[in-house]
Amino acid sequence: MVSQLAQEIHTSVLRHLIERGWAQHYTDLAVEFGVSTEEARLALNEAAEFAVGCWMSPGTDQVGSWAPFNNTPTHYRVSIDGESKWFGQCGLEVNAIRWLVPGREVVVETRDLATAEPIRVRYKDERILEITPETTVGHINHPMWKWGEYPSPDN
Repeated sequence: MVSQLAQEIHTSVLRHLIERGWAQHYTDLAVEFGVSTEEARLALNEAAEFAVGCWMSPGTDQVGSWAPFNNTPTHYRVSIDGESKWFGQCGLEVNAIRWLVPGREVVVETRDLATAEPIRVRYKDERILEITPETTVGHINHPMWKWGEYPSPDN
């Protein structure tokens, strides 16, 4: 079972990413939650372990990625209502950001990984306002059965 502190820290990190564009350090979380730095560090790591799409930067106790955001720069640049300070986790996950900021315009800009051609997608809630180029598609080169909820083709 996940601790209450880890659950609260998970939410706090996500809110902080939405508001500021970066995740807090565990020392900041210690102050926010009135716990020791060690308790905050352990709870942050626990939060990353239980949450899908959340992980620490390798070899550190610092947030690397917290779905759908990345705490380090990626080529998925995100702006919300014209303000640019966010990075998306991946080409499909980044599209979920619009659900975290209802009523606001979200723009995702990136480049095609094969051709380096620019890609731009604008959203407002469930409305797609722009997809440039119109031929843009999303693709995950990862078999569904490897996601953990589907049986392997060998079973």
